[in-house]
Amino acid sequence: MGKDFYRIMENKLSSAAKKNCLGSLAWLGIKKALKFLDFTGLALTVFQKRDLVRQLIKRNISVRYRGSFLGIFWSFANPLLMLGVYLFVFGVLFGSRWEGLNKNTDKPGAFALVMLCGLAIYNIFAETVNYSCNIIITNQNLVKKVVFPLELLSFVQVIATFLLGLVWFVLLFAGGLFVFGLHWTMLLLPVFLLPLILFSLGWSYIVSCFGTYIRDTQHVVSVLLQMLFFMSPIFYQFGLVEKKLQAAGWGWVIYILQLNPLVYIIEDSRRIFLFGELPANWWHVCLIYLISIVVFLIGFYWFRTVKKGFADVL
Repeated sequence: MGKDFYRIMENKLSSAAKKNCLGSLAWLGIKKALKFLDFTGLALTVFQKRDLVRQLIKRNISVRYRGSFLGIFWSFANPLLMLGVYLFVFGVLFGSRWEGLNKNTDKPGAFALVMLCGLAIYNIFAETVNYSCNIIITNQNLVKKVVFPLELLSFVQVIATFLLGLVWFVLLFAGGLFVFGLHWTMLLLPVFLLPLILFSLGWSYIVSCFGTYIRDTQHVVSVLLQMLFFMSPIFYQFGLVEKKLQAAGWGWVIYILQLNPLVYIIEDSRRIFLFGELPANWWHVCLIYLISIVVFLIGFYWFRTVKKGFADVL
């Protein structure tokens, strides 16, 4: 479908655009743009290879827990143990409270649930990117098969991580019922998970390319992910940090932090899923989608451009 669309547009525009020099230059620009936006082939490939995608997702999930005693139960045990640690440390030892947004944020365990919500979103992105660094290297047998669509590797990685990450939201839902109650705004959660998937998939394509050619990529990515952890509002409210930076004369830092889609995905996910509130600013939601789509397009285009040399370096 993607190739057909590109070919049809090429046939329609090439004859008119090549009549003069200026038209030729315009045609080259349009041709580049069409090639850049030709991502419909991914959706078609996923649909055509849906049985293969299903098997790869199952394999991806099973490999993570292969050989462990508890197996896939760790996907439930890990967030459950972390929730228990947060409840004890921040709720019992420090008596921390989440200021402002909702009267229920003063209830016991509220601070731990709020942090767990931010951590769940961050972990989906971080695990996807971290695993993607060596995804081409660890699948050399598939890379050297000419007929295998390599774009599926990152897609499968993102979906597998996302499915395991949903376990965190199941626990959040169960805990949130006792602390924050049931809200209709919980139904809006997919609105913020979709750009998270696109953003993660875009960066997965990018780091998988670098990881194939530069073997130090995973170490660099680990450091950058640690920095991103503290730049994302997981343990703090972004609004409070924003005010402190403005008061200290560091307002320009706010604009840098706002380029991180995880900021608004985490903040608004808390509002709709825990506090029962609508997003504070719908323009921020539009910004989330814009940045996520741009990152996805850049990553997908970059991957298609450099994947031809993967077999030569493996």
